Amino acid sequence: MTYSVVTYGSLEVSFTAELDGGGTSFGQAYLPFVQQHLGAVDNVFEWCAGPGFIGFSLLAAGLCRFLDLGDVNPAAGAVVARTVEGNGLGERVHFHESDCFDEVPPHLRWDLVVGNPPHMNVPAAASEYQRSHSALIWQDPAWRVHRRFYRQVRDRIRPGGSVLIQENHHFSAPQEFLQMIGDSGLALVGDRECGRGCEDYYFMWSKRPAARSAESS
Repeated sequence: MTYSVVTYGSLEVSFTAELDGGGTSFGQAYLPFVQQHLGAVDNVFEWCAGPGFIGFSLLAAGLCRFLDLGDVNPAAGAVVARTVEGNGLGERVHFHESDCFDEVPPHLRWDLVVGNPPHMNVPAAASEYQRSHSALIWQDPAWRVHRRFYRQVRDRIRPGGSVLIQENHHFSAPQEFLQMIGDSGLALVGDRECGRGCEDYYFMWSKRPAARSAESS
């Protein structure tokens, strides 16, 4: 197995080429967006995490204190384990091999959920990228994985917390996710562009409504 390393701040993140679904490139659009619009939070969950490029970059930048990473692919867990051990993060970072939240401990809650999930909902003509990467990374037929995620995510978010998911303009439109978000009980904030150099991508941003205080109820 050939491992590569990318450095975020003081963290060295291990990965293999076949597990990089864009987290080292357009996935880094999360960093300036979270800095500008959300600021630092206590804890983050990265869905469809792969090696955890997005989550580890947020951790390295001081935008979260604790990080949970979830992915259905056991190969992702192996590279995350290398990163955690190599950086002494055993008390702050945990990986969950899980289909959405099925195997994630039910008591866990986060202030922010991020993710770079599969962007294609139908088979496409095979590209070099598709030939070199598992379909787990790029294909979500009929948005089944997205639908499952949105059904489960609301109760995993702390009141007032955000869900910020990265999508691809070439393979989806924001309108395709509106009903999923509405049915989940989350409040839509809106779709937001990912910024310069990432014009092909956008964020779907939703929030769990903040808890009402006793005085306002």
